[in-house]
Order: sequence, then C-alpha cells, then structure tokens
Amino acid sequence: MKITHRKRRSSWIDVTFSIAIVALTVSAIYLISQTTKNEAASLHEKKQGANPAPVVIDTSDSHYPGIKLITETSNDLYTPFAIQYPQSLHSPFNEAISTYIKNAKQDYLTTMTENRKSDSKIKGELNISFETLPHHSGNYSFVLINSRTTGDANGTTEIRSFHLNPETGENFTIADVFGRDPKHLKIVSTLVRETLYNDPLLVDYLFPKVVDIKTEPLWGNFRNFAITDESLIIYFEENELTAGTMGPPIVAIPLSDVKNLLSDEFQLLVDDTDKNANIIDPSKEENAATPPKETESSTDQDENNSTSTEDGKEEVDNSTKQIALTFDDGPDPKVTMQILETLKKYDAKATFFMLGSRVEYYPEIAKKVQEAGHELGNHTWNHPDLTKAGVEKVQAEINKTSSIIKNVTGEEATVFRPPYGAVNKTVRSQTNLPVVLWDIDTLDWKHRDPNQLLTHVKGSAKDGSIILMHDIHQSTAEGLDSVLAYLQSEGYTFVTVSELQ
Repeated sequence: MKITHRKRRSSWIDVTFSIAIVALTVSAIYLISQTTKNEAASLHEKKQGANPAPVVIDTSDSHYPGIKLITETSNDLYTPFAIQYPQSLHSPFNEAISTYIKNAKQDYLTTMTENRKSDSKIKGELNISFETLPHHSGNYSFVLINSRTTGDANGTTEIRSFHLNPETGENFTIADVFGRDPKHLKIVSTLVRETLYNDPLLVDYLFPKVVDIKTEPLWGNFRNFAITDESLIIYFEENELTAGTMGPPIVAIPLSDVKNLLSDEFQLLVDDTDKNANIIDPSKEENAATPPKETESSTDQDENNSTSTEDGKEEVDNSTKQIALTFDDGPDPKVTMQILETLKKYDAKATFFMLGSRVEYYPEIAKKVQEAGHELGNHTWNHPDLTKAGVEKVQAEINKTSSIIKNVTGEEATVFRPPYGAVNKTVRSQTNLPVVLWDIDTLDWKHRDPNQLLTHVKGSAKDGSIILMHDIHQSTAEGLDSVLAYLQSEGYTFVTVSELQ
C-alpha cells in the first residue's frame, strides 16, 4: 500500500512539473523574441541616426545674370529639409549667405536631436526658400524665408534679407537707400509705424510698446528690408510685434511715398512703363514670352464671344465672360490652404503651377489642390530659366515634376508654365504639355500688398484673361477675397486655363 500510494503521488507531481516546465519554456521563448525585436528596432534607429539620409545638392542657373541657385535636400525620416539659396560671383556675399544657411540647418538639427531624446517618434521639417527682388539701379534684394517645425504644435517662420550689386559685389543698406540722412530716417520710421497701426489684420494683435521701440528712427531697426522699383518692404521678427500666429509682420511702403527721401542711386524710374522688363527680354525674339492667346492652351476669344448684327458690326456677348486664375511656385502649407478656402467660398476653380521640389516636400497640400477640383500645372522642379539650360536639364526639370505630380495626386499635370515666362523653341519641343503664360501680372511677388493685388486686376481684367499670382505669399492669400468679389460682381466666371473658350 505504501508503495502504491507513493507511485500515484509521484505521477501527479510529474504532470505538474511537466506543465510548469512547458510554461516556463514558452515564456522564455516569448521574452527572447521580444528582446530580439526591440534590439533590432533599436539597432535600426541607431543606424538611421548614424547614417542619416544623404544630402542631395544641385546647382542651376537663375534668371538673373551672375546668380546661381543652390538646392540642398534630404529625405531623412525624422529631420528632412529642402533648402534653396543664391550664390554669386562675389565671396563676401556667398560667405554671408552660406553662414546663415549653415547656422539655420545646424540649429534645426540640434533642436531635433534634443527633442527626440524625450520622444523618438518626433519628426521635423525645414524649408528655406528665397526670392530675388531686383531694382532698376542694378541692385538685388534676396529675401530668404526660413520655415521649420521641430515637433511643437506650431512651426516658426523667419525672414532674412541680403543685398548685393552683382556687378560690383558691393552690399547696400537701408541707410544707403535714404542717403544716410537722419531726417529721412525719422520720416521713414513714422511711415512704418503708421502702416503697422493702420493694418486691419495686425492692429488687434500688436504690442504697442514693442512696436514703438522697434520702429524708433534707428537704421538697425530696418536692416531687414528689400527694395523694388515699386516698394520698400520692411520685415519684422515673428512674435516680436504681434501676439498669436500672425507670422512675421511685413510692411510695404510705395516708393512714391518716399521719393523725395531716396538717394540718387535709388530714385524712381523716369519712365516706368515697362515694369516687367526684368522677366523677359523682348529684344530677343526667340526668348520672348508669347502672349497667352498664342499658346496651345488658348483660343480666339473674339470669335467665340461675339455675334454679328444686321449692319455687319460685331456685338460682344458679355453674359459668358471667363477669367482664369493661376498660382505659381507652390504648394505652400499655409498660403495654399488659405487660397483653397477662398476659392471654395466663391465656387471658383483655378490652375496651380507647382514646383516639383515643393510637391515632394508638401505632397499632402498638392493632393488637397487636386481633391478640390483645381487644374494641376507643371512649373519645373527647381524654377530655373530653361532658356539658359541644356536639353537634358530641361527634360529633367519638366519630366521629374510631371512624374511626382502624378505619383502624389493620381492625376497628370495638364499644362506647363516655364519659370519667368522664359520660353523658346527648344523648351517648347521638350514637352507635349500646352505652354501657358499670362496677360495680367499682379506683381504680388514685388509689392507684397493685398490692396495692390486688386488694383492690378481692376486695371487689366477682360474676357479671357489669365491672371498670374503666387500661392507662396501671405499677402496674396489676404488680397484674393477682394479680387474674387470684384470679378464676380463684374460678371466673370472662374475657369481653369484649359477651360477657357
């Protein structure tokens, strides 16, 4: 009996022990598996940190003599960036630009490294673009726009200006523009202050004490500026003069308001009839911009919208007036979205001529343009002057952009607009897309004034017009509503350029 009892007890213990061993084995295998996965994930992240995505650098000629366009891009998973900046034939200017770019990029990467210590999933974004604003004196203002996000709710935008005479290599300052006269400076400071307080979009958000300090008659307060043949533009720091997410305040003062204060070098043009001379040289027949109605996308408006009376005179039918709104150089995460909202308000369709480099950087914005039913246009990848590029470069700029527009939006680009309107037979032969230019240039890139947007449209709008604007300027987004309200009140129907009849 004792032996039998001992055997039964041994069997029970054996079964329990076996189950325990199986459970422990399964647990051990699971723990080892998870540890291996975590180590692999950690190793992958370490590899990404140790081997960031390569930086692609591209150099191309710009439309402006002596100025090259440098593009740096990185598609790193956590710290992507797209940077464009100018380089000239003059070392001091190049060094100043390069130093700014280097510091901006380093600050972004350092901030992202610190932020990712607390949250490894944080992703940032850096986009630096620039605009070249020429003055008839031969001087250029280069305006760099630095937009970035580093994991916080709101991104930041910084504007920095650089100045150069590309022939002499000399820099010029706001003091040079006004003859270094303290009396002139005092008048300018008053104008800038009054413009800020009279801006309905800013007045409720201004910090009066700070505004008074930052607009005191000191040359240093206005060192961040640009000058064109029409305006003096002053840029302030974001969140310095205003509360909220207003972006950097920008003040544009018509040069006609300060014409008596300007130094001899920056005096107004005596004959200001050809304001677009810097875009295309009409003396070069092959490079001259063809009027929009002569492009493949346009038709004869007079034939389609007129009838003959009994006496043989033509009678224009004003009931079907059409006008095409076009926007270049986007997409932009802020401005393009604001423009889409305004277009929706007026049930207006437009054509967006996109840069491939910006579609790559803001694919979700390009997709929203397509989803809203607007026409997609090709505006090259990096905005070079194609008439100065070789055939291979022209093909790459156009084809690469068409490809990414199709990949991102699911739709083909249906029209093409060459940067600066610069086109010749060689450029035309490299694409089957209709080449579309414009007959109304709002000059929004020059004046940066929402009110002037409407002024330029009012003076030139007619049936069949194609209006040129840019969906990268805040002032364009702000002035668009009044433009659409005016055109609608005049009986215009908003169509895409391909829909013009």
